[in-house]
Amino acid sequence: MPKALLLIADGSEEIEFVTPYDVLTRAGFEVKSVGVQLQNEGWAHCTRNIRIVPDSPTLAALPHQNAHEVYDILILPGGGPGAKTFCSSTDVLELIHRFRAAGKWVAAICAGTTALVASVKAFEDGKSTVTSHPSVKGEIEGEGWKYSEERVVVYGKVVTSRGPGTALLFALTIVEVLCGKEKRDEVAGPMIVPETL
Repeated sequence: MPKALLLIADGSEEIEFVTPYDVLTRAGFEVKSVGVQLQNEGWAHCTRNIRIVPDSPTLAALPHQNAHEVYDILILPGGGPGAKTFCSSTDVLELIHRFRAAGKWVAAICAGTTALVASVKAFEDGKSTVTSHPSVKGEIEGEGWKYSEERVVVYGKVVTSRGPGTALLFALTIVEVLCGKEKRDEVAGPMIVPETL
């Protein structure tokens, strides 16, 4: 089964972190989370004051320093402050670039899409059609990216989504693009997911 690496920072959006972690685990993925520039290395202080303990406290503490060779997808949750941390981290921007250069999947939701945009600005590895939370739409379009109002957008090997209310659809789409519709349906059925998200 695929392996997913999920980033988290102080100010990340809880739902956008927990939902992909949960759904991908249900699908049989090996999911690992890693903290980015956490004030307290033991946990991330998220947007709604929930504290989440990542599997690895820092990128440097990951057992595999070439994560793009080990993991099949890199996932970035939103939350404005967390997304700003991702955008300002050279390590995160380089990690996104390495995943894309290796032909691996990158997924971002809400303001997390701004880190994808920042990585391309830094490394010039190609733009896609994306979506995000409406609050950062202008920033993304200002960098010359095509923007969609769809709840989830898949373009090449990039999956983007809009916000907390689209997190379940985002996660199920990741399952589908990596494992197929049958696996998506297998996961969604017992969760009593409605046909329209």
